[in-house]
Amino acid sequence: MFSFCSKHYHLADLLDGYYDIHCHLLPGVDDGAATPEKSKALQLRMQGMGMKGMYLTPHLIHGAYDNRSEEDLRREFEAFRPEAGLDVRLAAEYFIDDMFAERMEGNPLTMAGRHVLAEFSISGYSIHAFDILFEATLAGYDIILAHPERYAFVQSDGKNKVLNLIKQYKLQLNLLSLCGFHGSNAKRCAESLLRQGLYTFVGTDTHSSAYLDVLQRGTVSRKVFDAVRPLVENNRSLFE
Repeated sequence: MFSFCSKHYHLADLLDGYYDIHCHLLPGVDDGAATPEKSKALQLRMQGMGMKGMYLTPHLIHGAYDNRSEEDLRREFEAFRPEAGLDVRLAAEYFIDDMFAERMEGNPLTMAGRHVLAEFSISGYSIHAFDILFEATLAGYDIILAHPERYAFVQSDGKNKVLNLIKQYKLQLNLLSLCGFHGSNAKRCAESLLRQGLYTFVGTDTHSSAYLDVLQRGTVSRKVFDAVRPLVENNRSLFE
């Protein structure tokens, strides 16, 4: 698939030996894989693309996906048997809402001990949300902000006010943002943040086979491809 003669490079060529830190494959708990069979089929396909491991990161959103506690999710994970040959672990994608601080005071689902994957609303945020994140860092958590390029308030941040706030944290790129899967604004924003060297990690955010279809056919420029490589390597640190 990879060719030095082509002007573009396939995203799938980044996946050999890849460890994903953001996907929704714990079955039946959010808007991702609905059944164990669908989850396992996706895992097998991801393994065939070269992936070595992944954190399953179900949504935890007050009023939407909060019918299961962290302990419930841990039990769901223990009952679920991931595909052999993959290093599959459990974390969560925490929505930054009024329940976030309370969840951090409990026994949150983290990566590598203290890393917490967190997300804003796509459409907006409040300054209070950054106060909540700051308190979490004081409590010893290392915040990873999921897909900042998808947030409208980051895309339209002409004076870099929001950018100066979010770059205090580790940022996670959605790989599919780079080929327009999440829209042209997200693509432009992702490329800008990538050029500035603001990302630390990269995730697929896989919910269904549609995500993997795009991963297999999506292409990017050589500069973008090379800029993503270090993020792929950084993901490994969360599996050590």
